Amino acid sequence: MKASRVILDTNLWMSYLISGNKELDQLIIEGKLRLIFSHELLDEFLAVIQRPKFQKYFGAEQIRLLLSLFDQ
Repeated sequence: MKASRVILDTNLWMSYLISGNKELDQLIIEGKLRLIFSHELLDEFLAVIQRPKFQKYFGAEQIRLLLSLFDQ
């Protein structure tokens, strides 16, 4: 079965990180979902994620893991 291709905007990524939902992780790991994103979207995400108001929801390790998923 071919993986579904998905583009998630920054608001959806932030919701994902704050909620701690692991379903998206599993779909990516299983190859059922392929993330598509532009450099502009990644730049926006990285700028937003560094805002102090979001630091209380997740740490640097969670961001590192998410970015490693992007690389896959």
